[in-house]
Parts: sequence; C-alpha cells; structure tokens
Amino acid sequence: MIEWIGDALMAVVGGGATGILGSAVQSLFQYKTRALDIKQENVRLAHDAKMVELESTANLRILQQEASAQADSNAYTMQTVSYEHDKRQYMPENGAPTWIIGLLGIVDVIRGLVRPSLTVYVAVAITIILVEANALVESVDGLGEDVRLAAAMEIWRMVAYIATTIFFWWFGQRPQKRA
Repeated sequence: MIEWIGDALMAVVGGGATGILGSAVQSLFQYKTRALDIKQENVRLAHDAKMVELESTANLRILQQEASAQADSNAYTMQTVSYEHDKRQYMPENGAPTWIIGLLGIVDVIRGLVRPSLTVYVAVAITIILVEANALVESVDGLGEDVRLAAAMEIWRMVAYIATTIFFWWFGQRPQKRA
C-alpha cells in the first residue's frame, strides 16, 4: 500500500515537473520571439527616423516656414486620427447596429469561457478514461489479483502523470495581461 502511494506521488510529481518544464520552454520561446520582434522594431524605427530626417531636410531647403507649419499640422492630424482609431468601433455612439453589439458581446463571453470549459472537459475526460480502464482490467478473466493490482496502479500512474502535465502546462501558460 505504501509503495502504491509512493508511485502515485511520483507520477503526480513527474507530471507536474513535465508540465512546468513545458511551460518554461514555451515561455523561453515566447521571450526569444519577443526579443526578435523588439530588434526588428528597433531597426524599423531607425529606418523611419532616417527617412523622416531626410524628408525634413529636403523640406527645410525648399521652404523652412512651410515645412514647420506642415509638420505641426501633420502631428495634430496624426494624434487626432490615433485617438479616433483607439475608440471601440462597436460601441453604440459609433453608430454600430444593436445586433452587431450583441454578437460582439456573445463573442467576448465565449472567448472568456474557453479556458474554464476546456479545463472541465479535460478533467471529465481523464476521469472517464480512468473509470473505463479500471473496468476493463476488472472484466478480463484469468488475471490474478496481483496482476490486476499492478495494472490498476500503472493506469493510475499514467493518468496522474498525464493529468498533472496538462494542468500544470495549461495554467502555467496564461495569456499576458495588456496594459
């Protein structure tokens, strides 16, 4: 009995370690991808800065006062457009029909329920697999009690390992919060 508890605990610890390792590897790849994105963005920004510098030098040579006034006008326009773009497009004050607002609300609810629904589904599926596997072992004729016990313990170990791997990895990879 003590050996069974030790084996079950080792399966849970092994599954948890695998889940945490999978989460860590995935986080490392996300970090590396983000670093590459930042590097690419810096190159793009440097290029944009150089292009802006060349353009303003040319405009300065043509007519310094006109270029300054145009730059002020463009900055105001870009800020205004940016503020307009940041508004939620499906809000009623933007003229969206009520049925579109309702559908977008439903999409938000469904998106919020995906993770908890999948968690419940995996928990139920693992429980069903465990019950069915134990019933299958019990239904086989000609097996000794020691073989049945060994098979049942192996099933429990595998299911515990798989379940803890899934849950630790699943909850280790939460979506990043956006500020």
